[in-house]
Amino acid sequence: MKNTNTLSEIREYTVNMDNPIVISKELLEEADINPNANISIYLKNGYILIKPISILGRIPEELLLFYEELGFSRELVEEVLSKYAKEAGGFNALQKKLTENSNMKW
Repeated sequence: MKNTNTLSEIREYTVNMDNPIVISKELLEEADINPNANISIYLKNGYILIKPISILGRIPEELLLFYEELGFSRELVEEVLSKYAKEAGGFNALQKKLTENSNMKW
């Protein structure tokens, strides 16, 4: 992930504690998180970790809409992807396997 914040922007976040930190759509997309996904935020050892709650948060919204147009509910898509991700050893492993087999970029 490329660094998109300047030092002054980072300082502004730490000094201005009364205002929430806004995470832009672009930053979420750069982190491969669907901007429409529900997220969990974890604080650990000085880090803030943001993860999608559902595997669907790792899928582009356009692809989810495509599945819906085909008649598949988001719940079904989540169930199927979760099953295959578990079998593959996680979502990243599944994504790598699919990319290698189809030459497509997520």
